Amino acid sequence: MRLVIGILSLGVGILIASGALAMGEAPPPAEVVTPEVEFVREFGLPGSGDRQFYYPHDVDVGIMGDLETGLGNIFVVDTGNNRVQRLDEDGGFVYQFGGFGSEHGQFNSPVGIAVDFNFRIYVSEKDNDRIQLFDIRGNYLNEVATGEIGYRELLDPAGLDVDSLGNLYIADSGNDRILKFSDSGGFLGSVGGFGFGMGFFDGPQDVAVDRDQYMYVADTKNHRVQKLDIDGRPLLMFGEFGNDPGKLYLPQGIAVDKRFIYVSDTGNDRIQIFSKSGEFVLAYGKTGYGEGEFNDPIGICLGKKGQVYVADSGNHRLQELRIKY
Repeated sequence: MRLVIGILSLGVGILIASGALAMGEAPPPAEVVTPEVEFVREFGLPGSGDRQFYYPHDVDVGIMGDLETGLGNIFVVDTGNNRVQRLDEDGGFVYQFGGFGSEHGQFNSPVGIAVDFNFRIYVSEKDNDRIQLFDIRGNYLNEVATGEIGYRELLDPAGLDVDSLGNLYIADSGNDRILKFSDSGGFLGSVGGFGFGMGFFDGPQDVAVDRDQYMYVADTKNHRVQKLDIDGRPLLMFGEFGNDPGKLYLPQGIAVDKRFIYVSDTGNDRIQIFSKSGEFVLAYGKTGYGEGEFNDPIGICLGKKGQVYVADSGNHRLQELRIKY
């Protein structure tokens, strides 16, 4: 395992329980609750107009805001149209920015997005191999993670997340690693490298960080999720190839709250929910184009009122679900 975030000697213990493999010390399991998921509404139609999408890949929600920044506004990576669209809390169009190209402020296959607490917007681009930073109005500010990082430049960067301290996490998919940067753009470390064991990845497409600074990685081509601590040490992995409950097929999106891990099980056209210790809780959805049905769900994020937003990419729309427990 290649680890730069922090290197500590560690006595290792391994146990197998409930289909999850755990390593090191993890927090005690939370109180057991049984969630319910319900369909709320959908946004969008196929196309290139306002509030229309063409293979949207990711979504994020501004969880802090005011009249300018828009508390609860929804930011959608409209990949096929090479733009980002901003919707209000009711799904109404606010504005868009981007356009095809490789100049500042333009996109070539944007795939990931994260909105930080300073109301700045990070966008990753697969084909331009870069991360761009914008203000809340979509004005270009600068590029992030430029040049060689550990002797390698960004390659097919995918999902992004920002932690409670403003640090940026990048799923550097083509390099099979997760990168961490400060809110001012300083490099803080990396974890991963190609492989199949704990702490190694194969084409990770997304990363999420919870309020306790644990990282959760959609280890896509290994058909699993991994959990790591703040220093990048692997704690837990769960999932394996398949379509039974709890199994995964090319998971590409991940989100986390205080109780659960939400996974876009892309190849199986469903959303799965797991406990923070990796135990299967429920699966929602199936292949289709009706309410609560999916065609290549990718990005997933959470609102402050129990909303779960899913970029239903192959159906060219955004679905809003609600979790209750």
